[in-house]
Amino acid sequence: MPSPGRHDRPVPPGGAQALYDDVVWADAVVRCATAGTSPGTAPTLTARPLRDRPGALLSGSCDLDTRPILCAALGVVTRIPGPVVHLDLSAVAFLDTAAVAALLQAAATVTGQGRRLLLHHPPYSLRKVVELFPDECAALEVAA
Repeated sequence: MPSPGRHDRPVPPGGAQALYDDVVWADAVVRCATAGTSPGTAPTLTARPLRDRPGALLSGSCDLDTRPILCAALGVVTRIPGPVVHLDLSAVAFLDTAAVAALLQAAATVTGQGRRLLLHHPPYSLRKVVELFPDECAALEVAA
């Protein structure tokens, strides 16, 4: 018999509890995805909810190996309610071009809902991709 999953439980009423469950679920996805790393090594990408505003803090590196983790985290971030969703990238060492494309997709999703995705402290790699492809990356909004 399969173990009960997140979607087997009834969704709690009210936005706050549902948001908390989604963020906890995203954290669990990230932990499971990095559980296969060898002992003594740090996970290559983690996502944690921000405590002071709606959004998430990403830590690590966003590349081919961590793409499923990034996509899972961004999927949850785009469902966080509020007019502005924050994504703190201060602890991200590197974003490859596919990770930037995933950020663009997340920004498009949030914008399509009439909201904003605000990026904080982008790493050098993201700033460089934006510099190389300004028209393609125009949808990314970076906090001043």
